[in-house]
Amino acid sequence: MMDDHKNIDELLAAYLLGELNETQANEVSQWLAKSEENMRHFEQIAQVWNGATKEKEVSFNANKAWNNIAPKVQKKPFYQSPLFRVAAAVIIILGAANLLFNLSNSNTEVFTNEVLAVNDVVNDTLQDGSVISLNENTKLSYSDNFNTNTRTVKLEGEAFFDIERDTSKPFIIELDQSSVKVLGTSFNIKSDPKDELVSVYVKSGVVLFEYLSNSKDSTYLSVTLLAGDKVVYNKTTHRLEAANDTSTATEIYWMNKELIFDGIRLGQVTNVLESVYEVKITITEETSKNCLLTTNFQNANIDQIMEVIAITFELELEKTNQGFTLNGASCEEI
Repeated sequence: MMDDHKNIDELLAAYLLGELNETQANEVSQWLAKSEENMRHFEQIAQVWNGATKEKEVSFNANKAWNNIAPKVQKKPFYQSPLFRVAAAVIIILGAANLLFNLSNSNTEVFTNEVLAVNDVVNDTLQDGSVISLNENTKLSYSDNFNTNTRTVKLEGEAFFDIERDTSKPFIIELDQSSVKVLGTSFNIKSDPKDELVSVYVKSGVVLFEYLSNSKDSTYLSVTLLAGDKVVYNKTTHRLEAANDTSTATEIYWMNKELIFDGIRLGQVTNVLESVYEVKITITEETSKNCLLTTNFQNANIDQIMEVIAITFELELEKTNQGFTLNGASCEEI
């Protein structure tokens, strides 16, 4: 079946939609493992899928959509939900059949080695060439067999990963009630044992996130995240939650002191700035809150940022003991 070009594309499309049974999925994974040409063909189809998904989301309102589907989302398979711009529940194997192992089997690893970050951010390079950055109060553990047959680590805290690509050895990050599996990509994970939420933000590449959906029978579900996607998992309810519209703007601020705003309304931008810089920002005219800001700030102080915003939207900036005030009307037509 996999030798026929039409059947190949049909199977790969169903693969990306999460519509294959276990036997069919195994057939696809075996075909992917046969050659680099097969891998490239799959990646081309995945890129088309990614592009089509992004086009549909130009006017997507995440909060509004979540409110509409929240009562139904637990009654349907996750791949039917438009949640988080996720391109469906896809098992990304790319030539590595052992990427399909059950999450519980990974508990056989004995994590004897540690990388610790206590009061400062710690940067390190693992044996496979992957670069990691650990936020304060974070621990990364791995076994003596790391990079032998698999690349498995355990994370407690927050870290940014830039994974060295190796199709024969998927990189696996074990979290509390969940895990992340990749071949080569960059992403941020926050998984504090004291916090009920686990968050994963993908900066580049593709990430497979697996999570415990039913503690009674240890059922795990998986969801695939593409570049720019973020998922938030609640360890108490065993459900995925909606990320707010500006959550990715500060996702890796702890590491590079960079704020990224991509078409974000000014009213939401000021909420982010208030949180990061602990200041009060007031916008006097409601229409000005609708202005869309697209820019990056690197190592900028709050005074510089507010000046840029005021100049960009032709607003009057007033600095007081309480914080900042933006006066004037702008962006009336938005």
